[in-house]
Order: sequence, then C-alpha cells, then structure tokens
Amino acid sequence: MYQVIFTKKALKSLKKIPVEYQSKIKSASKKLSLNPFDLDIRKLNSSYKATHRLRVGDYRLFLQIDTTLKTIYIADLDRRTTQTY
Repeated sequence: MYQVIFTKKALKSLKKIPVEYQSKIKSASKKLSLNPFDLDIRKLNSSYKATHRLRVGDYRLFLQIDTTLKTIYIADLDRRTTQTY
C-alpha cells in the first residue's frame, strides 16, 4: 500500500476546482494508494512538474512516484486542455 501526499501547490489547486471534481480526485487518490500501477498512469517525457500523470475527468494529476518509500507525491493538478500534457 502506498502513501499519497498532496503538495501545498496541489492542495491550493484542489480548492479552486468544482466540488464534483474534488471528490473524483480524492477517490482517485485512494485508488492510487492501493496500487498506482493498476490505473491509467502515463510516464511523462518532461520532468517539468512530475514524472507521471493521471487523468481524472477533465483534470490531470501530476505525480512523482517513489517505489522504494512506497510514496506518491501529487505535485500539482491542472485542467485538461490542448496545452496540458
């Protein structure tokens, strides 16, 4: 089981989005803690915000996964647009 940690930036972004998506993102973070590799996680080529991303509805979670510590850091989240990875 993995520990999921939201960074300050991710928590700030989470507060700004609609409540319906907040609950979806919280649900996805619980699923991440069980086994992050069962979900549709994509590895990012660029290490701009994080190493992986997970799509949750219209939003993308940018993640850093530490397999040795079994920790997932949610670095940021952003609305999915043509400009978002």
